[in-house]
Amino acid sequence: MASTQAHYALITGASRGIGAAFAKRLASEHQPLILVARDRESLETLKDELSRHYGIPVHVLVADLTQAGAAREIHAACKSHGWPVALLVNNAGMGRFGDLLGHPLEDYRGMISLNVQAPVELTHLFLADMRDAGQGEIINVVSMAAFQPTPYLAVYGASKAFLLSFSEAVAAECFGTPIRILALCPGATRTHFFQAAGLSNAAILETSTMQTAEAVVDAALCALRSGKIRCVPGRLNRLMAVMGRLGGGRLKLWLTARAIKRSFGLGER
Repeated sequence: MASTQAHYALITGASRGIGAAFAKRLASEHQPLILVARDRESLETLKDELSRHYGIPVHVLVADLTQAGAAREIHAACKSHGWPVALLVNNAGMGRFGDLLGHPLEDYRGMISLNVQAPVELTHLFLADMRDAGQGEIINVVSMAAFQPTPYLAVYGASKAFLLSFSEAVAAECFGTPIRILALCPGATRTHFFQAAGLSNAAILETSTMQTAEAVVDAALCALRSGKIRCVPGRLNRLMAVMGRLGGGRLKLWLTARAIKRSFGLGER
């Protein structure tokens, strides 16, 4: 990664899961950090752990990226404190399992704000700084759900499809410059996503086929440093991504819906 000790990596959704794994891995490389999430207590605990163990600057910004203006406030805070951001990791995201009418509209508004609006705004704001600085990297954490319509995760899957298209389009706009943008598309990962998304079937959360957050982060950083614009960690996930792009129609959607319903124990939702 093209950065120095004077430049920071900013990670959203840094309090746990893939975001926390990014923080720990980058801290082990002595990369100064800006950690962003809603949970101040978890952020401060992580900050203390990383700064004590690695002796690096770690700053905390508490923000709710579902709220209007949050991205601008984060960017303004970095500018006012003199924290130049050389790596932006747009990791914060949320999903909701169930059919479309199983959750209130306000949940979906928040999901679109967090999964779509926030990464677009943060990318726009920090990309301008990176162009002025002549260097920079952005990782947008997408999902395997981006590769095909995802029944029972309809809004989540659609938001991630948007983020994948957006990330790769902006990456192409940066070809020939020192700025690199990566769309990271992990499959099922051992994080708190499933509980937060309302999945009550504990057996799903213990499957051995899930990747660890650490493995996802390792794959992402390797892909970024190799100049790739997309990373799908895991052979099976890469195969599924290709299959997801193939045509299908009504039968394919029916089979997908049935598989998701059974796999995640959605019952009669």
